[in-house]
Amino acid sequence: MAEEWSSDCRRDVPMLARFAEAGGMELKIFRRDGQRFSRSQRPSLAEEPDSNADIMAEFLNHKDGQTWQSIPVAVFYTKELQYLYHYTEYPAIYHKDRVVAQIRAARGGESKEETQKRGDREFLELQQSPFFSVWACAGVDEILSALHRRLILGSAA
Repeated sequence: MAEEWSSDCRRDVPMLARFAEAGGMELKIFRRDGQRFSRSQRPSLAEEPDSNADIMAEFLNHKDGQTWQSIPVAVFYTKELQYLYHYTEYPAIYHKDRVVAQIRAARGGESKEETQKRGDREFLELQQSPFFSVWACAGVDEILSALHRRLILGSAA
């Protein structure tokens, strides 16, 4: 699941494409949203009939007692369509919530508008920094580790 407006998708989808090609895997990319941007915590085709809400609903993000839609979502299956693993939004090593919160936090003497502008600018700078490429590589590492555990070690954890 992906959308072109998502910085996480812009970072990870090229990596996922290279990963699939190198591994001889079939890659299918589904858009999350239909004509409207989906803001629902629990998407459904009844609310968004032109979206892929049914797929998204299977892979919602759950953290700190909250549930929401996150992209990208990469789901891995065997050739027999047995579920193996899914990767959601960003690698654990990124600590995105903490990084973005720090970037967007108000600093002494800033107005709300200044904080917004600076936070947007610094987040864009982060996206253009070497860290973004490192995090894409970390995403591959996370996926490979999970697939190795599942396929070689026989463990889902």
